[in-house]
This record gives sequence, structure tokens and C-alpha cells, in this order.
Amino acid sequence: MLDTDQLRSFLAIVDTGSFTRAAERVHKTQSAVSMHIRRLEERLGCALFAKQGRGAKLTEDGERLVDHARRMIQAETGALAALSRKGLRGSVRLGIPDDYADAFLADILSRFTPRQPLVEVSVVCECSQDLAAQVAASTLDLALITDHEGLRGFELILEQRLVFVASKRFQPPADAPIPLALGATTCMWRRVAETAFANSPFRSRGLVYSKNYSAMSTVARAGLAAMVLPECMVGPELKILGPEHGVPELPLTRMGLIHAPGRATPETEALAEAIRETLDLSERKAA
Repeated sequence: MLDTDQLRSFLAIVDTGSFTRAAERVHKTQSAVSMHIRRLEERLGCALFAKQGRGAKLTEDGERLVDHARRMIQAETGALAALSRKGLRGSVRLGIPDDYADAFLADILSRFTPRQPLVEVSVVCECSQDLAAQVAASTLDLALITDHEGLRGFELILEQRLVFVASKRFQPPADAPIPLALGATTCMWRRVAETAFANSPFRSRGLVYSKNYSAMSTVARAGLAAMVLPECMVGPELKILGPEHGVPELPLTRMGLIHAPGRATPETEALAEAIRETLDLSERKAA
């Protein structure tokens, strides 16, 4: 049998990237977390982490353990919640733009679901302005959105530099405008990009306009156009473009939470905390 306390320490290191931050998450000393990993490695007969500077990098065996460990912790938590009648049991209606969902939703739910396995999460993907209106009308409980003019009750979680990105095989056209994949007219990042080009010596042309992130992302990953993303959302298959590629610098963007009017439920607060942890970790990795 595997010790679930040891597995929790293992997953905390995986999620935070270091033994020190993992110890803070599981409320143990760093030496206790290190002991957990040594005993787990002894039980499994393999090394789970390789040293990488001050951080911890998973070995191939460690990578294989991650999904098994998450399922075991989730099963244990679910059984305890169901049989002891403890834990949260309600539902949360979450709003999140589809580009944020692509970058963060899986990690958010990976943190939230093992802790609250009986809570149902409904997800709505729209632009930030539409989600803010739905939260104000209490048709959504919570939304992770981009800060914008007229927004009230915004809790800033992450501030990031916006950048133009494209496939690593993208080649800026010589003596021609840069092709762009941009959002709909309501998209704030589209307006930022168009303003930046208008105030620069560089030229651009719209290749694709869409309210769906998947459409823009597909075009950018195919090497056909550049798109706009926060720096922390740039995946390994993309490269950041700069003035040397014919695009202007972009300003910062602010990501954060808004809550429906009235007292937040325990379920909503628990999901909000998982969102804060996910974005905080994303910022640390980007740094």
C-alpha cells in the first residue's frame, strides 16, 4: 500500500515546483516532506525527482506516478466526504474566457476537485465583459476575467505583460504587414493590439477575427499569423515576437476574480482559492 500523506507531499512538490513551497502547502517542515519522498521512493524502488538548481524536476518514473497519485487522493477524499458527511456538497457556476480556460481550467479543477469531490462546477466561456454582466445579474457565482473600465469588485490576482506570439516556424513577411489572428470587436486585447500598431511605425493586417480562442490559436500555431497572449500563457510551441519581428511592445494586462453580489458560498470560496493558487503558480513558473 502507498501512504496517501506521502503522495500528498509528492503532489505538492509537483504543483509548486519546490520542496520549500510544498512544505508550506501541506503544513509540514521541509525535512518532513523530504522524508516522505525518501520513503515513497524506497517503497516504489525508484527515484521520483532529480535535482535542478533550487527546484525539483520529475524523473520519468515520477511523471508516471502523478496521475495515479491524483486519482488515489481523489478517491480517498471522495470516500471520506461521502461517508463522514463532511465536506462541501453544493454547486458553483464559474465564468471564464475560453483563452483562460485553455491555459488554466484543467489545473484549477485538478486542485479543487480532490479537495471538494462532491461539488459540481458549471463552466461558462464568454468574453470578460459578458461574464461581468452575468456575475452582476447573479446568473454566475464567480468569474475569472480581465480587468476593464467600469468593473466593480475586481480582485487582482495576476498582472502580466501582453505579447505578440506565433509559431516557432512563423516568418514575418518581408516588406509586408504582419498578419494577425485577433478576437471579436469586444475583445480588449484586440483593441490593445490595434492601438499599439496605430501608434508605431509597424504595419499589420487582420488575417482572422474570431470570438473563439481555438480558431485564433489554430491559425497562430500553424505559422500563419501572430496573436496576443499574456506572457504566462505562452506555451513551448510558441515564440514571443518583438520589434525585430515587426511588432510593437504591448502594455500589461490584469487578471482577477469577481463575485456575484451577496455573501459568497463556501463552495464558491473554495473554488476561488483554487484559482488563486493556480494563477500564483503560473506567475512563478513564468518568472
